[in-house]
Amino acid sequence: MSTIAPVGQIYTDKGDQQMYSYLFRGASLIDGSGSPPCRADVAVAGGRIAAVGPDLAGTAERVVNADGLALAPGFIDIHGHSDMTLFKHPLLESKLFQGVTTEVIGNCGLGLFPVRKGNGQELADYLGLHDFSLPGEGICWNDLAGYAGRVERNGLGIHVAPLVGHAPLRIAAMGMEERSPTAAELERMQHMLAEALRQGAWGMSTGLIYPPGSYAATEELISLAGILARHGALYSSHIRGESEELVRALDEAIAIGMASGARVQVSHLKALGSSNRGQGKELLARLARARATGVDLGADQYPYHASATTLTAMVPQWAHAGGVQALLGRLADPTLWEELQGRIGSEMARREGAGGIMVTGCRTERNQRLSGETVARIADEWGCLPEAAVMRLILEEEGRVGAMFFSMAEEDVATILADPLVAVGSDGHGLNAAREAGDTTHPRSYGTFPRVLGRYVREEKLLSLASAIHKMTLLPARRLGFRNRGLVAPGYAADLVFFDPLTVADLSTYADPHRYASGIIHLLVDGRPVVWDGTLTGERPGRVLRKAPPSSGLRPPSPSGRRNRIKWK
Repeated sequence: MSTIAPVGQIYTDKGDQQMYSYLFRGASLIDGSGSPPCRADVAVAGGRIAAVGPDLAGTAERVVNADGLALAPGFIDIHGHSDMTLFKHPLLESKLFQGVTTEVIGNCGLGLFPVRKGNGQELADYLGLHDFSLPGEGICWNDLAGYAGRVERNGLGIHVAPLVGHAPLRIAAMGMEERSPTAAELERMQHMLAEALRQGAWGMSTGLIYPPGSYAATEELISLAGILARHGALYSSHIRGESEELVRALDEAIAIGMASGARVQVSHLKALGSSNRGQGKELLARLARARATGVDLGADQYPYHASATTLTAMVPQWAHAGGVQALLGRLADPTLWEELQGRIGSEMARREGAGGIMVTGCRTERNQRLSGETVARIADEWGCLPEAAVMRLILEEEGRVGAMFFSMAEEDVATILADPLVAVGSDGHGLNAAREAGDTTHPRSYGTFPRVLGRYVREEKLLSLASAIHKMTLLPARRLGFRNRGLVAPGYAADLVFFDPLTVADLSTYADPHRYASGIIHLLVDGRPVVWDGTLTGERPGRVLRKAPPSSGLRPPSPSGRRNRIKWK
């Protein structure tokens, strides 16, 4: 049997005489560990890496000359939202052409399980605000096991690793109520979370700018994170604010990790708005100080200066209470217009104004042409205030309208990307360029990983190639707890990407987003080619990855979990 090599060490299993499926010769190997590239052969058998070393002996069904190509572990997108699109685009083509072989889904508190029996429509309506696509029969499952079975029935181009979304957890326990849970409701959430973890979820995510996640006090989150700590699972958070509230929101995430003992992942670390320009270094220093106190703290980032989310994020939290129809009712209520417009105007100002907000995803015939226009331009055409235009768009689109916000400084993007402990995550979807043509979307869904390799490694030399690959592979694998992915070594899954380091690049732009990246030559998922010679094969080897239970049983709660209680006010 092959053994797993130490990280960064070339290993050849000379005793293994089996016929290989593939034998790749002469690649420039960047193994994921952070070690410098070296020339090596890699053999694959039965979906696993069988041997790695110079001039491997043996026979193979297919011998491939990889001279001139870089070979790395398949990229792990630690923060994606392809659960929004996988029923519509199961191949997740835009991820394949980036070299992604595994994506973590269920981020930002959003997700498709758990579901209280008879309550699927409430969750479906809520997820409609976030542009989720569902199967034709709608939500027909209640837990992770049922959801995974339905996903795998279609087949997938890549693997997905699910987190439990805090929003569906809360909706299943108490609906869209703007209040703290009762003791019974909190116990129900804890039970459902524990059950999802037993079924293989890798952790839980929160989206604390989105109702109902925004209604949760810190104490509620600590209690749920304690369950995660016992299962050795990850707490991933879109923190409570990324502009004026940024420091306090980051401190809350740190406090949750300190009090619960859970591993904490800060999602898409950024500094929004002019008031935060140049704060990238201080954010990283704050994370480093927290780690020095013993908090297991990580972060991820997408390499763009624009963010993207639902346009309803401009609407104050209280207006979302009770669900989608209640939100639309309040937006249509003339007695609330003055207050709503004032709050929406303040939120736009924090994101640098209506001229920096580009509307995306309009679906109605009357508004489709407005996708790609700024809120300022739309307001001018309609002869109204920008905040009134936001309200009208949400009403006419019944909440299903998105936006991009151009409110980050490039210097902060580069500073955060350069940190060796910040993983790369797209925050994007798996899309089919031909089927989505004409719709405006963020280019991160098509270009995140090649953008790092092309712009920031090859052109700007902000990162070494080995460091960039580590941030896309072994670093996220260890944050999640993957045991056999993220490294090119015998015994690991044969998730492999071959790319041309001279041509790999993102081609998607804000103006022309639906363009696949260039330079990804071959991509294998569990040893099966999904991209070969730069062309999709149509294979669907992907599956829903499940976390195995901790080998030594559940961990006891952290001793600090009962002492360091910090409330969010």
